[in-house]
Amino acid sequence: MEQNDFLSPKIHKSIQSLWILLLIFVAVDFSSNYFYPEGKHLTLAIVLDFLSGALGCLLFSWYFVVNRRWKSLLMVLPLLIMCFFFMKEIRDTIDYYMPFEKIINSDTLRKYTYLLIELAAVFVLAKRYMVEENVAGKGTFAKLFFLNLGFFSLYNADMGMIEQFISSGSFSSKTTEFFVTLFYYVLTSVKTISMFGAFLFLINCIAKRESIYTFSDSVLQFANRHFGVAVLIVISCVIFSFGYLLENAISLEMDFFGKKLTIFGWINNIAVVILFVISCRFTGQFLQLRSHLNQKYYGVVGSSVWIPVINIISLLMIKFDDKIKFLSPGNLEKAKKIHLVAASLLILFFYRNDILDNDKRLEGLLMSAIYIAAFCIVSYLKKYNWLFPAILAAIVMIVKIFPFYKDAYDTEFVFKDYALDLLGHTFSIAMVLSAIVFYGIYYIAFQTMNTRR
Repeated sequence: MEQNDFLSPKIHKSIQSLWILLLIFVAVDFSSNYFYPEGKHLTLAIVLDFLSGALGCLLFSWYFVVNRRWKSLLMVLPLLIMCFFFMKEIRDTIDYYMPFEKIINSDTLRKYTYLLIELAAVFVLAKRYMVEENVAGKGTFAKLFFLNLGFFSLYNADMGMIEQFISSGSFSSKTTEFFVTLFYYVLTSVKTISMFGAFLFLINCIAKRESIYTFSDSVLQFANRHFGVAVLIVISCVIFSFGYLLENAISLEMDFFGKKLTIFGWINNIAVVILFVISCRFTGQFLQLRSHLNQKYYGVVGSSVWIPVINIISLLMIKFDDKIKFLSPGNLEKAKKIHLVAASLLILFFYRNDILDNDKRLEGLLMSAIYIAAFCIVSYLKKYNWLFPAILAAIVMIVKIFPFYKDAYDTEFVFKDYALDLLGHTFSIAMVLSAIVFYGIYYIAFQTMNTRR
């Protein structure tokens, strides 16, 4: 990032040094988990626990450390130490000595103790960022406060099914276990650092009074000049937040209005939703501007940048778009149709197993048809808003939920009860999360498939 005309000097320096933080995270995260002994009171366990806590403190104070802002560091560090080193002891002490048992139970007290300390840390961090970036205003503080709160929440969110697989999996050899575990902690470190990079970038946008929903051309052009770093950060954010939302949508499929979610679950989900929406909007707007500047048509290539593995090819094609004839069509409308065919084939390939399975064929064909139709519609929309993904999510949820209720009412079918159950579980938190996921991925498609700017 040598040509910097957008980032503040301090944020620029912080982002430039993220590769160092990434290496530290991989080394400490992997070592702290792979070599952790069975006894928590052993010296090695104590050292590794200390390193894990220090890692959290380092992440949230990185901006101040790199820029040698010692006064701000001394102000935020005590609260970070409380969060990452002494939270258990503080909660135990308050739970033991405070006579709140008649008002709230022990578990709730411990949760809210954690939340209050976290909010205090977030408050101080937001204030210090305002001082360091030389900005003022209640609106700016509110944005920075919620941005820091969201990042705190994102840092504490795990990788769900992947983490469960690693922790409970059995491996054929120690070598396999070593490399699989290493790969997992590389992924978690990339997730954390990419989100931190996005966090710093958004701080800069807020400080400069830039919109973080519809990005200005100056912001997007800056990202275009630093294509590699920009896509590494934003696409990582899209993929990891997409995975989190998708897993939650599946786990909350039968949860009406999120009854299973705690306050921390709500904060996590809201933070991930905001990150996902901002990342997808940035990606779509960024690719659309780049295609306009380079006189290219990204189409299905741009629409697939959020799909793991496939996106490696997509991003390389976009990076070297001057050498790819497929992205430089003479007739844009004809090119759009070719790209739509390619997208349809990709969707059919994804559902090939369901289509070939006699038991799942109908659902596979239905889902393929729905997603292909949605892709075609979004390619010709003049204006994109939340109505499209909401309708799509409702249709998908009905298709997914229908078989369950069909079997449940086989013995005695009561239309009223059936309809209420179907609607009640269709319009749930799962549908909301699905609508958000569809909004993001189809927004990228909308920006890359459409030929006008």
